Amino acid sequence: MSFIRSRARAAGLAVIAFVGVVVAVLVFSLPPDVQLGTTLRLVIYHGAQTWVNMAIFTFAALAAVTYLISRNATAYKWATGFRYVAVPLWILNTALGLVSSKVAWGSINMEEPRLQATFYLLLGAGLLLAVDFGFDKPLLTALADVAMAGALWFLILGAQNFVHPDSPVMNSGWEIKGPFFGIVGGIMVMALLASWLVATHKPAEEIV
Repeated sequence: MSFIRSRARAAGLAVIAFVGVVVAVLVFSLPPDVQLGTTLRLVIYHGAQTWVNMAIFTFAALAAVTYLISRNATAYKWATGFRYVAVPLWILNTALGLVSSKVAWGSINMEEPRLQATFYLLLGAGLLLAVDFGFDKPLLTALADVAMAGALWFLILGAQNFVHPDSPVMNSGWEIKGPFFGIVGGIMVMALLASWLVATHKPAEEIV
């Protein structure tokens, strides 16, 4: 059984690597924009990763709710897997947002509500990890997962845009939409596989 499990995990890593190459190809297939040039590729990738990141935080909350209701150890394992993928992704996404804002629009406007929300959520992600590692109590961590997802949707949906354009992808043609949805799908596959690798790393019976 351990041999099969090892082979499955190796296959998962191989798929992540392959899909990563596909995502890179899709990113570089995006045509340059009249105003942004090839910087558009960074902006589009950032947007795609944001979509996936929000979904992974939501999955973590759903798994946490399942654990809170049923005390099912497998549900908590999945919440842990999603959490340990979502938080690093948000850190990376925050950095990508700052870089894309600076490169694409020439400045980083700290008054931008969407940017402020990003930093509040970065703080929230840090607090989530502090609860996880500091208390090592599945019940508290599961509650923190739910609170994090709630804060994410409340802050992002409630944030207005000053510099950040509204729905730049949805207002574009399919030469942008097509690769964008492919990038979203690819990042999602990698994130789900990474979450599975984390979730299956620790046996359920070790969770109290």
